[in-house]
Amino acid sequence: MKEQTKRRFKLAGAILLLIVSAVLMIKLMPWFYSLRLPEVREEFKNYVASLGWKGILLVLGIQVLQVVIAVLPGEPVELLAGMTFGIWGGLAICIVGLLIGTIMIFYLVRLLGKGFVEGIFSKKEVGRFSFLQNTKKLEVLTFLLFFIPGTPKDVLTYVAPLTKIRPINFFLIAILARIPSVITSTYAGQTFIDGEWWKTVGMFVLMGLIGIAGILINNSILDKHNGKERPKK
Repeated sequence: MKEQTKRRFKLAGAILLLIVSAVLMIKLMPWFYSLRLPEVREEFKNYVASLGWKGILLVLGIQVLQVVIAVLPGEPVELLAGMTFGIWGGLAICIVGLLIGTIMIFYLVRLLGKGFVEGIFSKKEVGRFSFLQNTKKLEVLTFLLFFIPGTPKDVLTYVAPLTKIRPINFFLIAILARIPSVITSTYAGQTFIDGEWWKTVGMFVLMGLIGIAGILINNSILDKHNGKERPKK
């Protein structure tokens, strides 16, 4: 009876979180994508600057939401942080936001289980990382997947807690492996707002090339390790 009650609480919690996430997604998605417009970014930067320390909390909160609500794009938030607080200030805010969001997701997944994750992503998306359950190189592979551009990090953030990875190790891996990509975004944000267009364009071109290479490497890693799980005929 206790187990049945526990399952009901888990199901109710998952449904409630999905409803809240869906509402936030509907409300915030247009605004997130509007950040692509220069006038919107400039207006938001001036607004954040007028808030003082509250502006830091605002951008931090947006970063946390972006991590938790996986379908929201991360790059506009990192660019915005770089535009508003510079390369290193933006990096610090993004890293703290990533850490808070990652901790929230980790313990939610540990509480609600695989069914909760498959309620957010398709079984196919979750299944691509199933090899992490049976590998002795769990932490090394998790770091590589977070580090390589092109990996669906939103899915990985929800799937990794389903493995035997230790919480503190996962938090360190998820944050440290992302630092290079966050720096490139905050750098692009600062150079953009400073009018150094050639630096911004150069960074985006570099990010694009690295991203393409990362997607190829990521697919190779996933195909290789998923292939190992297929039974031999």
